[in-house]
Parts: sequence; C-alpha cells; structure tokens
Amino acid sequence: MRPSSSGVTRACTRPRHTGPRTLPFPLGPLPALLSALLVVTAACSGLGGPDTGAPAVEIRIQTPADGPDGASIEVAGLTAEDLAALRAGGLSDDEWAELLRVTVVPEDRDDREDQADGLEMPPVLGSYAIGDDGVLRFNPMFPFDPGRPYSVRFDPTHLPGRESAAIDPMVAVVALPKPDVEPTTVVDRIFPSGDRLPENQLKLYLHFSAPMSNVDGLEYLSLRDARGRAVEEPFLPLGTEFWDRDHLRYTVFFDPGRVKQGLELNERLGRPLLEGETYTLVVDPTWPDAEGNPLQAPFEKRFTVGPADTTPLDTATWRLRVPASGSTQRLVVSIPEPLDHALMRRAIGVEDEAGRYVNGEVEIGNWETRWSLTPSQPWAAGAYSLVASSILEDLAGNKIGTAFEIDVFAQVDDTTARERFTIPFEIR
Repeated sequence: MRPSSSGVTRACTRPRHTGPRTLPFPLGPLPALLSALLVVTAACSGLGGPDTGAPAVEIRIQTPADGPDGASIEVAGLTAEDLAALRAGGLSDDEWAELLRVTVVPEDRDDREDQADGLEMPPVLGSYAIGDDGVLRFNPMFPFDPGRPYSVRFDPTHLPGRESAAIDPMVAVVALPKPDVEPTTVVDRIFPSGDRLPENQLKLYLHFSAPMSNVDGLEYLSLRDARGRAVEEPFLPLGTEFWDRDHLRYTVFFDPGRVKQGLELNERLGRPLLEGETYTLVVDPTWPDAEGNPLQAPFEKRFTVGPADTTPLDTATWRLRVPASGSTQRLVVSIPEPLDHALMRRAIGVEDEAGRYVNGEVEIGNWETRWSLTPSQPWAAGAYSLVASSILEDLAGNKIGTAFEIDVFAQVDDTTARERFTIPFEIR
C-alpha cells in the first residue's frame, strides 16, 4: 500500500491466509491524516473495483458542515446486492460490530499490524445505518475526539451471504483534524543555571511550565559546539525513564561511559564537553506537551566549559549564617561550588536537638551555591544541625567525601558508607 498523490491510500484485499493489511500511518500525531479525511479504497475481486467493474469500496471518516460533533465512519461502494442484504438482514449489535468495528487506538501503541487491527480493544459504542445514498454509516454514541486516532476494521465476510468468501478485512486508522491551539508551554528553566560547567558535567535538568507528553526527550535535544556542529552521542539514551512524576522536569544524563576516564567509550570518543570550548544545548520546539501541542518557542542554553572537577564535597567548607531566636529569618548556607539542583532540595535539611525536622520554605539561589530555609514557625533558642544526605552531589557527581572518579581498586574511606552528615549550629 502507498499513499496516492491525491492523499487517498489504496489497499487491496488478499487471500485470507496473508492476514489483514494495515495502513502505513504512525499512530502518533498523524500530521498528514489531520489535514484531510482519510479514505481507504479496496479495489479487489469480490468487493468491486477494476476486477469486477463495480465501484471500489471506501472507508472514510466524514465531518458534516455543522462541525465535528456529527462525524461518522462511512463505508461506500458496496454493491446493490450487499446493500439489499444488509437492509433485510436484521443484524444484531454484535453482528454489526463484527462487520464494521471501530476502536480507540491507545496512546502507547505504534503502527504494527497486530495493534492497528483493533481486535484487542472494545468497540466504540454507536449505531449503524444505510443511507439513501447507499453508504453504510457508523454513528458513535459520543462524538469522536478531534486528533485522536481510531482503528476501523471492515470485514466483508460478515456481509449477509458472503460468510464463505475468502476476503481479507480492510483496516484503517482515521482521525478528525485537531483544532488549532496556540502553544503556551515553554522551557521554564535549565539547571545548572550557571553559564560555566565542568568538563565532567554529569546531568542537566529541564523544567517546563506545564506537563509534557511521555516521550523520549532526547529526540528533541541536540548539543552543538561553537561552530554549530552536533556533538556525537553526548547523552545516555534513557527513553522516557527520567521524567518526574508530574512530567514537568526531564533529566538528561551525559553518558557516564564517556565522562569517566579509563572506560572504553571515553577512550574511543573522549568526553562530550572539552575544557575551554563553548557549547549550546538546543531544545526543538516540536517537543509535544501533554496536550500534544508544540512548545511556544525554541530554547537554547549557551555555556562554556571549565576544567574537570574531581574533588569530593567537603562540608567543612560550608558557611552558615544563623538567624536570631524568635525570628523567622532565613538560615543561609553558602557552598563554594554549585551543587545538583534537584538533590539540594531533597538532601539538605535542618533538625532540632530532639531530631525533629524543621519545616519551612527552602530556596536555592546564586547558581546553586546557596541553600536557605525560612521556618514555618519562629526559631526557638537551642542546638540544631544542618543535615546533608550522602546522595548529595556536585555538578560532576562528586559526593561528600567521595569523588565520582574514585579508583575502584583503591581503599575507600569509611565516610563513603555514611548515610548523612551533620553541621551543628546554635541559635541564641
């Protein structure tokens, strides 16, 4: 099968042993499908067409002039004998569904024949009728959703009197055009927020202003050098695994096999980022949000690259600005290097001397080198501890007391096994 120049896709039935045929349309956005109604023409012996001299059978989705709410599925080109048999046949609802079955195509399906066939899904509820124009119509109980693909399966062997015919079902995927929507979703922020990253940068976080669709974000990202050339395979291919729960944040990992020295990929391709160079992360605006709409605008982050960071984090270098008791002033922690933004929110907190966490509003600023807590209740005088979990990392994946580039054969200090680190302070 192939689309004709007029946009009509022609499908020829074959002997039953070959199985049903499906259309070569992806079950995703269906861009070509949404600009015009889809027509499938069967031009084979037994159903009409050049072999019989009868009109070819067509499956189509038809929208009336008053809007898409009255759209129906039509099968046109049936012979007068078939139409007469259907009018006199008194088919039950189940028999109609065996003849002409319409099902919703699930969002996670692709265009494989066994999935487009529609037999795995329950049929869309509706009614069947034969019009005075000789067209068999399926009218759904509830209007078809614009932009949603539907699988249509017409099986001629369920026409009255054709039960013994060796004719394959016709299968089509159709959809109503999706209404034009003004895109509103944007890339809100990218972390690290600074414009200078270490040569062994480990990951990036993309934050969106609205929920995004569950797609592989790497298809919409590229990393380009100062000359505009794409960097070869800089990112770890993780598919859809690294969306957050709300699909507002997407995590991009630089391939650790290239970042970490001594590994085969690093030896063969080198690091994706090179010290002294300038790069641009480019976000393609066709990245669909949760409603299937593109981004409002493209987005780029330009940054330069500094030397690799192989030094473990050291909490002894952190500085605390302690508030006064009875106030709701912020506790401010200044850190001499940027940390992982997402982990800063999860892995740093404050406990009182009884081990109870202090609730409040956490803020991260100064290019991820400052963490602050504004308490929900005024500070009480007493002893407290700033608590940092062992999962905390800097931009290069170095942890407290442990470097990302640690030699696995070297003796590891016992601090690497600790789950948390504390910095005592007192509010007077």
